[in-house]
Amino acid sequence: MLAGLVGGLGAGGYLAYVLTRDLPSLEAFENLRLSAISVLYDRDGNAIATKASEEDGRAVSRTLIRLSDVSPAAVSAVVFSEDKRFFEHYGVDWIRLIGGLYYTFRGDLQGGSTITTQVVKNTLLRDIALERKGITGLERKLKEFPLAIELERRYSKQDILEVYFNVINWGGNATGIWAAANAYFGKDPSRLTLAEGAYLATLIPGPNSRYLDLKGSRARMKTLLDAMVADNWISPAEAEAAWKEPLVPLGWQAKYDGKGNLLSAKLVDPEARKLEELQVQGEPYFVLAVQNYIRERLGNRIPLSEGGLKIYTTLDPRMQRIAERAVANGRYPVNSQAALAALNPETGEVYALVGARPGTPGEFNRATQTLRSPGSAIKPFVYGTAIEAGWTQTTTVLDAPVSFPDPSRPGGVWRPKNFSGTFLNASVTLRYALDMSLNIPAIRTAEAIGVQRVGEKLRAAGFCVGRIDPKTKRCNFEPNLSNAIGGGVGISPLGLAAAYAAFVNGGYRIEPVLVRRIENAQGKVLFEAKPERTLLFSPQVAYIVWDMLKGYVYDYDANTRPRGLAISARVPGRVVGGKTGTSNDEVDLWFAGASPGLVAALWVGRDDNKPQRWRDGSAPSSSFVNPPIWAAFMEEALRGRPAGDFPQPSGLVASKHDVFSGAPSERGKTLLFIGRSTRPQEQGQRGAQEAAFVVPNTSSGGTFSTSGQTIAVDAATNCLATPDTPPERIRYLQVPPSRVSSYQCG
Repeated sequence: MLAGLVGGLGAGGYLAYVLTRDLPSLEAFENLRLSAISVLYDRDGNAIATKASEEDGRAVSRTLIRLSDVSPAAVSAVVFSEDKRFFEHYGVDWIRLIGGLYYTFRGDLQGGSTITTQVVKNTLLRDIALERKGITGLERKLKEFPLAIELERRYSKQDILEVYFNVINWGGNATGIWAAANAYFGKDPSRLTLAEGAYLATLIPGPNSRYLDLKGSRARMKTLLDAMVADNWISPAEAEAAWKEPLVPLGWQAKYDGKGNLLSAKLVDPEARKLEELQVQGEPYFVLAVQNYIRERLGNRIPLSEGGLKIYTTLDPRMQRIAERAVANGRYPVNSQAALAALNPETGEVYALVGARPGTPGEFNRATQTLRSPGSAIKPFVYGTAIEAGWTQTTTVLDAPVSFPDPSRPGGVWRPKNFSGTFLNASVTLRYALDMSLNIPAIRTAEAIGVQRVGEKLRAAGFCVGRIDPKTKRCNFEPNLSNAIGGGVGISPLGLAAAYAAFVNGGYRIEPVLVRRIENAQGKVLFEAKPERTLLFSPQVAYIVWDMLKGYVYDYDANTRPRGLAISARVPGRVVGGKTGTSNDEVDLWFAGASPGLVAALWVGRDDNKPQRWRDGSAPSSSFVNPPIWAAFMEEALRGRPAGDFPQPSGLVASKHDVFSGAPSERGKTLLFIGRSTRPQEQGQRGAQEAAFVVPNTSSGGTFSTSGQTIAVDAATNCLATPDTPPERIRYLQVPPSRVSSYQCG
């Protein structure tokens, strides 16, 4: 027996040694970063949302607070209930431990934990905190005791108690006293009463099950209050007042008599105590976009699950209110939705983001989460690519019926049309083609300079050129001629605004930025945004397109422009430019444009992708729907900011021309052209190779017939160029339509 006893003690001692030899260092406690809610701020420093952190795979809503921020009554109730000798022991309450063992052996399972050991369990031993049985449970208990003693040696009781009130779980997703006070009573912990503190104290051993039993909780509260009186923690009067308080946790309906007796209790909403993982004070679509932005772009560097972050966003609260008001006051076809995105063209900082018409339920953000056909809003990129290849604003293109082989269409032929369904049957300048948003000249231009080249430019600008693969969710690059008028192309309103920035910032597509800076709980900067730019055009080419976009708004007035187009986009005292877009069957309506300091895109369409119609059944036009809304936003958003135009780069010359024919005319419009000594600045781009090509250029004083057609010719064969023709062999010529067939070989 003696040998067995000694052996048993030895084995037990060795087991205890093995299980406790790898104790975590208390330095881990000193460096502990308790996860807490993250706060999102607008650019003025106002909090616009809070985001719960994650622990052990579940959302945790917690705000770290000081012990002084909790009402003394609640502190007393919790401490007495959980560890009434907390201020007397040294981390381990041997009296409670022995008593717990005694009652456990009698069949009444009781724990011997102290507040200090619970702090150790929920911080240093969190990975095995839930283990209560077997060897792992024994390991946790054996490690808790020495760590608790060491914790008491190094830290004050107030320090330990403060951590306790921040780490203890109160059921649901409420961790810490701040979350508990808000989850069960909708108030700050500093305002908790003794009754509310006693209720929260009785929940701790089993918060989820005890929340469902208000009658049982009242009985436990009575026992706790009486024990506190017996130990002189509170007076009988305080206990009586707490008992008579008509306590009703969130989600419950309850009635009491004047003596504190519960007459009736009904749980009407079990989810009422659940704290929202993302609580938004305003601008919900912007906040959700920021959450996705961090997760998708910064997830590896900035884990939102860590919590305690300060996220400073780019949102301008004033512009956001103006954007929401402009969208709310718009005139829309039946059952149509809207989305608006506005950003700084130099930095990409997003100032305003409206994901739906005000009052729309749901979280679907139409400004960022949908790819829609841009229609004619894509044409500036087609003409910009042509100008990069050596064309000018006055290069003429034939507007007449044309057809192309297309096996996917009835009869195997595609016969594109202009929006009006009519043709001019004459050659018009690129400027005029854009002014009148003619489809045929845009398609012929893409054919002449090459579908592949246009597609690559659109892809670099952020467009999805092709279809989205349902498995990979990636855009398959499949350029075709219909891309020139928005067919087979998709983009979001935010993406279109970022693409249009290239025309006013020197030629760069700017990556939208929603977050300026992120700091952790200690104030360390984890992320600071820097502009990310993709070169699309040289500064000269970009500014010529901007000149054309201004022409779209100002070249004609209400008397000379048949359908009004973008006249209503004009903003008094401002220089603006932009382009409308209407996809097939009026499914999507657009206007994208800019003015110094701001670029914005507005989309209108139905969520079900059906054609839009007015109540009388007539088809809407983006020329009437979008520009007034866009202008209303821009006028107010830019109020008080410098006016004027974007600065013009060097290397451009100006001369007056007839916009329709391109012929020089003193009564014509002043148009911009690249000077003779200027060469495209994009090294390695095809435009650098094509700078010397023979192209029509009326800036040199030549005149052109209104019946010419621009074609691409292989200089080696003098035949029409094919997609396989090397760029260095392509020459652009303008010939009468009757002579085009003479260049068709083989």
